[in-house]
Formats: sequence, structure tokens, C-alpha cells
Amino acid sequence: MFIAALVFLFPLFIFAATGTIDTTNKWAWSESAGWIDFGTTGGNVQVTDSTLSGYAYGENIGWISLHCSNTSSCVDNNYGVLNNNEGTLSGYAWSETVGWIHFAPSSGGVTINSSGVFSGTAYGENIGWISFSTDHPVTTDWRPVSSQVTTPTQSGGNGAPVSGPLSLGYVSVNTPTPTLPVSSYTTPLVPEPTILQKFTFTKNYTSGNQGSDIKRLQQFLNANGFTVATKGAGSPGSETTYFGSLTRLALIHFQKAHKIYPSVGYFGPLTRAYINNNY
Repeated sequence: MFIAALVFLFPLFIFAATGTIDTTNKWAWSESAGWIDFGTTGGNVQVTDSTLSGYAYGENIGWISLHCSNTSSCVDNNYGVLNNNEGTLSGYAWSETVGWIHFAPSSGGVTINSSGVFSGTAYGENIGWISFSTDHPVTTDWRPVSSQVTTPTQSGGNGAPVSGPLSLGYVSVNTPTPTLPVSSYTTPLVPEPTILQKFTFTKNYTSGNQGSDIKRLQQFLNANGFTVATKGAGSPGSETTYFGSLTRLALIHFQKAHKIYPSVGYFGPLTRAYINNNY
């Protein structure tokens, strides 16, 4: 009764053992790669006492995987950003475009303080330093273990402890897993069959890029039932060399259909390898 009274008078602020990223304070900065968003809905970044998972996104470099569990590849390539449970990060993230990003490099390192704010610097050999000390630094509702509040046990009628939270002052944390919206894209329209000569894709592309391979990619998508557009630019016979939102949506649908993750419309090594090896 005494404990229950204390909880009633002084409510416990119970921080999540698994945290998400704030929707406003979510930015890191690289002088060569620009802004990197750790709070994008499709990335679903999760912070736990031992790891970070999910994806960060940079407009100029695409998606950054924070843990091998994102693609179930840990058996072959066991990497990840690690947490020592007090907010000192280490280990590596992976980007298909810029390679490994070290979260505990010499003369650097990233930490999460007792307020959930990231600070410090990570380092990528191909892009240099990534700073977490910005005007809107990456912030999470996870807290170091020493700052987490453990819910006290209750006593049963016979004096034995009863597992579970107190009825007063308990905060349930149940974070749904967000998914990347795909507009109103449903069943793809199937165009007239098109016979394409075998083509090997060798370059990465993302929204805003231009290149001759993009026209071949649009032709491939249109020919295989993942229509870029039903009329005008990008439609069968009117494919273009510009990677726009319609190309990205068609590619997302293709990736989802073939279980290529993350299905975010980035044309990188995973998708290229799948197409090159299977078509």
C-alpha cells in the first residue's frame, strides 16, 4: 500500500527498453553526403539496450542499414550498431552506396545521453565524418539502463510477490512497426508482352537520378507487369532516362513481390543482382 501510494503521489516516468526516434529531432549531418534522417517512417529505427536496428536515409546516398537483422543476413555478414546499455555506441552500419560507417572510430564515437539525445561523430571511409550534434539532433525515447525505471513487484495476499506492473503509474510501451506507404498502388497493370534482350545492370540509382540504364529499368518493369505509367512518360514504348516517383513506386512493388528488402525503391546491388541472376 505504501508503494502504491508513492506511485500515486509521484508517478513513475518509465522509459522504454525499446525506443523509437523523435519525428522532429532526427538529423545527423555529413559534409559530403548531406542530411541523414534517422526518423523516417519507412526506416523504423529501433533502439534497445544492446543494438540499433532499422534504416537511416540520406537523400544523396540512399538507405543505411543499422543491423544485419534487417535483411536476415547475420549468418553470412554479422554487423550492426551496438549499444553497451548505457548509450555508448560501437560497431558498424552499412550503406550500399558508401560502404561501412563506424560508430566508434578513433577520435570520434557516438553516445546517447540520459535525455535520449545522440551526440558525437561516426565515420565512413568514403564520406568522412557524420556529426550527430546538429540543431535537431537525433533523439530517442530509449534511456540508458541506469536511467530506466524498473516497475516494483506487488505483494500477493499471502505475502508472495506477484509479477507484473503496479496498477498505478505503469506505462505500457507498444510501438507498432511502421511501413513505407505505397500510395494507392494495387495490382499492377499488365502491358502487352515485350521481348527484351538480356541486359546486365551495373549501376545504382535512386529518385532524381538520370541515366541510360534507367530507361532499360523502366522497360524491364513495364515488360514484367510492374507498370511505371499507363500513359505518357514512363509508359510502355515511352520509357525515359529519368528515375522519378513513378519509377520508384513500380520498383517498390517489384521488390515487395520478390521479397527484396528493404523494399524502398532504391535500385542498389541487391535488386540488381536479383534481376541480373533471374531474368
